[in-house]
Amino acid sequence: MEYQKLLIAFCFYSLFVQQSQLTYAGKHLCPRDEAFCLLQFKQGLTIGRNVHHYCDEDTHAKTFSWNVTGDCCEWDGVTCNGFTGHVIGLDLSSSCLSGTIHANNSLTKLVHLQRLSLAFNYLDDFPLGNSISELNSLTHLNLSDSGFLKGKMIPPGLSKLSKLISLDLTWNFIQVGQTTLRSFLHNLTNLEVLLFRNVHAPFELPNNFPSSLRKLSLEGTDMFGNITDSQLFHLPNLQVLRLGWNPLITGTLPNFNWSFSGSILELDFSHTDLSSNSLSGSIPESIGNLTAITELTLSSNSFTGNVLSTISKLNKLVHLDLSNNHFQGSFPESIGNLTNIIKLTLQCNNFTGTVPSTISKLNKLYELDLSSNNFLGSIPESIGNLTAITKLTLLGNNFTGTVPSTISKLIKLYDLDLSSNHFRGSIPESIDNLTAITELRLTDNSFTGNVPSTIGKLNKLSFISLSSNNIEGSIPDIFGNFSVVGTLNFQSNNFTGPFPDSIATLTHLTLLELQNNSLTGPLPSNISGLQELQQLDLSFNYFTGATPPWLFHLPSLFSLYVQHNQLTGKLPNKLKGSSSKYFSIDLSHNNLHGKIPDWMLSSLSKGSLDISHNFLTGFEKQVWRTMYLWSLNLENNFLQGPLHQSICDLYNLQVLILAQNNFSGSIPGCLGNSSRRISELRIFDLSCNGFTGTLSSNLFKNFRGMMNVDEEKTGITRKSTRHHTDYLYHVSLVIKGNEFDMRITSIMTSVDLSSNRFEGDIPNSIGNLSSLVLLNLSHNNFRGPIPAEVAKLHEFEALDLSWNRLVGEIPGPLSSLTFLEVLNLSYNHLAGRIPIGKQFNTFPNDSYCGNPDLCGFPLSKECGNNNESPLEHDDDDDSFFMSGFTWDAVVIGYGCGMIFGLLIGGLMFLLEKPKWYVNFAEDIAQQIAAKKRTSQKKRCQRRMN
Repeated sequence: MEYQKLLIAFCFYSLFVQQSQLTYAGKHLCPRDEAFCLLQFKQGLTIGRNVHHYCDEDTHAKTFSWNVTGDCCEWDGVTCNGFTGHVIGLDLSSSCLSGTIHANNSLTKLVHLQRLSLAFNYLDDFPLGNSISELNSLTHLNLSDSGFLKGKMIPPGLSKLSKLISLDLTWNFIQVGQTTLRSFLHNLTNLEVLLFRNVHAPFELPNNFPSSLRKLSLEGTDMFGNITDSQLFHLPNLQVLRLGWNPLITGTLPNFNWSFSGSILELDFSHTDLSSNSLSGSIPESIGNLTAITELTLSSNSFTGNVLSTISKLNKLVHLDLSNNHFQGSFPESIGNLTNIIKLTLQCNNFTGTVPSTISKLNKLYELDLSSNNFLGSIPESIGNLTAITKLTLLGNNFTGTVPSTISKLIKLYDLDLSSNHFRGSIPESIDNLTAITELRLTDNSFTGNVPSTIGKLNKLSFISLSSNNIEGSIPDIFGNFSVVGTLNFQSNNFTGPFPDSIATLTHLTLLELQNNSLTGPLPSNISGLQELQQLDLSFNYFTGATPPWLFHLPSLFSLYVQHNQLTGKLPNKLKGSSSKYFSIDLSHNNLHGKIPDWMLSSLSKGSLDISHNFLTGFEKQVWRTMYLWSLNLENNFLQGPLHQSICDLYNLQVLILAQNNFSGSIPGCLGNSSRRISELRIFDLSCNGFTGTLSSNLFKNFRGMMNVDEEKTGITRKSTRHHTDYLYHVSLVIKGNEFDMRITSIMTSVDLSSNRFEGDIPNSIGNLSSLVLLNLSHNNFRGPIPAEVAKLHEFEALDLSWNRLVGEIPGPLSSLTFLEVLNLSYNHLAGRIPIGKQFNTFPNDSYCGNPDLCGFPLSKECGNNNESPLEHDDDDDSFFMSGFTWDAVVIGYGCGMIFGLLIGGLMFLLEKPKWYVNFAEDIAQQIAAKKRTSQKKRCQRRMN
């Protein structure tokens, strides 16, 4: 026996010496035919630096080292058997390969190949196709993220690789047939690792997985079925199970001792489709038996109940994610048992109660997310013991009290979010100890006091938001050290004082929001250093002085909001080389004067322009060239003259408000031209102007934006924040003489042509606007009957046709409009019985007054009585004044005026100009100038009351 052992050892030694001698003599270990096969394989593929996101200038393509003179066993990515020299391993992952590996490729001749990895390349199809079965020695195959395989099929030949131990096909979006999958699971009895993430397999969850499986990933496969009785819970060797992103897998977790309880290390039942909420029920007590588990992910389901007390038994947990469920209950003291946990995510549940002091035992924790729950009470002082934490998110709870000073001990913290709670008191001065912090969010609390100057030491900050608090005082000039800050949000506080000059040093700033404060004084004369600023909001403050040119010269700026200030001066005539294409400009409610420059009508990309409520008197050139503008508001200025035909080139316009100006002439005929029109309009407001003429019968036929409005197709731009989505735009609409501030939603539709001099019939095409909500044609000279087509507008909520010359009866079908809340038909020549039913039973007398020939409810006049004389309308609104005008009044006024004038003139001749008279005259002049600004608006309101 001893002799045999010596003989075997001698043979191995001889073989080793012989091999060494061959190698030393210049012989190659790699067989020549296999080296030739590899070189042929290389020739069939191309290498490109941009074929995959893993390929860049630093990526080393492994096939570069392959050449005819070298030993293939020394080539990059090639592994040979140390004794036979046969190629047994080929790792070409991240080698920037592209092309197709056809079925007759020389790769099939490497019959000894055991491991093959082509991951992170860009292949056109599944390698070798069905010929993959010829590599029958394969034990490990990795094709993850290996190309554009979407829509391709996994070849049936793959199921013949009976020696496979590991298969990775993740992130290829490839498909597998049901028969192939069934054969695959039946034949591969040695399989230990199966990674099928994003493999399209829309079949019922199989029940014949090999019992040898240790790691199974089926995320995003579109499998379905009830998981409660699944075979998965009976796989004895399973260590990793991932079923996330399969919204059609339903059921509850079984309440028995799972077969893999002692081996499982990672369990993922998460779902990203929050609308599906697939798994439900409570978490069984048996989950406490998973004593070896390190990662547990149950996010985005519909789990309920109190789970924390059970999970706190799993003291080997490293990562726990219960987010986006309906869990409830409070933090148990036993949470301190999870001493190995490094990431704890409980966001978006119904957890309540206070955070126990035992949380301080989690000293390995680097990420804690408790956001969007109902936690209350104060943050425990012991939170300062979490010295390893880098991200702390508590937003959206009911935490109260002051922020403990011990939070300053968290020196590794780079992301702190305390937003949307009820914290009060001052921001701690010791916050300057958080020297690693890059993002600081204290939004929507009740913080008071001043901003501590120590914040200026946090020079790694890239994002800071103190918005929606009660912080007061001036904004400290501390931004000189903030070299990388990109977002600065101090909006909605009680800040006073000037605009901080040091903001001009923030060269990487992209968003600056200081709106809704009480900041005063002029804006800095030059902040041209903010070359990366994209959005600037200084609205609702008290800034004064001339509008600085830099507002319009920042090259990256696309959103500018400076409304509701006291800025003066003219708008610049040119942008002076700015390459910015604005998305939105809002300069409304200031004291700007002069003309609207030409660039403002041509430099806006798809967005909005609001320069309403200023003193603007006209256009440099009234040529509308910004065809992608969706909202235009020029309300309450002194603009005059007819509208230019080019307004019809604003093809995407959805909101047009020109109210309370001095526009005149008729509506441009192109608005009724089917080949050249603004077809997407949903807010059309020309009220309180001097427009004349008749309305084209085609006008409303082209307003497709008011026909069958679909919210998802409107394309109205929304303003998103981390907590809510809102629309960017508010407008004022006048209904029955009352002004309403209304938010434009994606389904809001309105036509307001009131207080003009339109005449003729109301076009029947108004009935095409099936989604119209508000219609105001009051205070015009419309004649004829109310179009019966108005009854087709089933979305109607407000209709005002008052102060016109409409005749005939009120169309009976109007009573079928179930959403109609406001109706005003007063002061016309309507006659006959008022319709009854539904909303018409709720309207008061005021809706019909001034129509003496109307009768019936709610009027006291019964049908058949004609006691009241008909109302006579004057041809002009000035008739209200002229009705009291007589020549007797002229004579009396003339005589009194002459006597008073002779008396004052005599006194001035004798005594010179008295001081009281001079002051009186100057006061009168100033009052006239002041009243001139608002006379037009008052005239409009007087006409509508």
